Amino acid sequence: KNLLTGSGSIASKLNIKFPEIEFHLRVGVMGFRDVDDDLEQFVERRSIEGGHFVDNNDFSIDFVESILNSPSGGGDTAEDLLGAIDRSAKWNGSNDWTSPIKFMVLLTDAPAHGFSTNVPDADDDYSVCHPCGLTPESVADSLIKAGIDLFICSYNPAATLQTEKELAMKYLGHRDNDEKREITAIPMVPESQSQKKHIIFVLDQSASMACDWAGVVAAYNHFIDWLCQKQRYSDLVSVVQFGTFADVTVKKQPILGIPSDLKFGCDHHTIFLPAAQSACILAKSTPPSHTPSIIFMSDGEVGDDDAKQAANRFSNFNTTLQDRLENELELNVIAFGSMACHTQLKHIANSSQNGRFHMSTDTAELSNLFVQIADAGFHVADLLEAEIGK
Repeated sequence: KNLLTGSGSIASKLNIKFPEIEFHLRVGVMGFRDVDDDLEQFVERRSIEGGHFVDNNDFSIDFVESILNSPSGGGDTAEDLLGAIDRSAKWNGSNDWTSPIKFMVLLTDAPAHGFSTNVPDADDDYSVCHPCGLTPESVADSLIKAGIDLFICSYNPAATLQTEKELAMKYLGHRDNDEKREITAIPMVPESQSQKKHIIFVLDQSASMACDWAGVVAAYNHFIDWLCQKQRYSDLVSVVQFGTFADVTVKKQPILGIPSDLKFGCDHHTIFLPAAQSACILAKSTPPSHTPSIIFMSDGEVGDDDAKQAANRFSNFNTTLQDRLENELELNVIAFGSMACHTQLKHIANSSQNGRFHMSTDTAELSNLFVQIADAGFHVADLLEAEIGK
């Protein structure tokens, strides 16, 4: 939606950057599943004129939202990227691909069939050849003949790297590519976000949280649903619930196996240090294949000595992590409600240069904040505008 509407849209930014050119953006949308999803593999919508492209942004946004409301299919890791590119490149309605500037934006987090050998634990039902005979050469030929520039926008750059390289090589080397145009690969997440994560929730369950606990659990489940939607099935989740003491209620569980219900412990007081110690022990046990990420939430205030000791505990672990991985600890600290001590929680967040302090007034805002933390670094419109502008 942000790509098409408002001051941050692609058209608005291009009109500002190139005021001498009047841009009109027409959009075609296709959702795709995998080869074995048969009649549901490709989801398209035509205009009343019979073509796929329209200049009605509301029409396009409504169609995208209808696609996103019902994700399904895809039995293996690889997806039919070649089929999706080839099919849309061959749209031949009366107003399809008629503009002087034509580009296709492929949004994916999976490799194409036949190009998943570099992805750990990947499975590919069509690793030898595409069932329809498509190849990177044939797909590049379809793009070049239609004069289409391709942007591959990956939410898992490590997984799509081999696909991107193969398509880019065949496109650039095509005999009819006289202008030597190139396919552009755009990583939609920082490299660190494409790595597997061990996400450690540290949640205050003191008595003052009793009325809000159901909402906290709902926000936690919203976060897990987001991970599933993004196919982050390899991520691990741990949960520390704390008051006077700290209790590890979920320990390094894959997201498909974690409990959806977190029982409320109803501890009367809040102490940060036991929670910090438990979180750091869990983070230290993170497998080499993953990186730890801590989300620390409290609605309380503790003694200054306790807050300083908790911050020091995180700081010491951060130093250890830097020595081992050359990375700062990803540490998000949330002050919940009106009674939380911002000064103490900010001090904890400052234990790492990759620490962030957030505020949440209620559980609805907390739910959105959890997903914002998970989604940090996604600046889709800026990335696309910059590349298309080139």
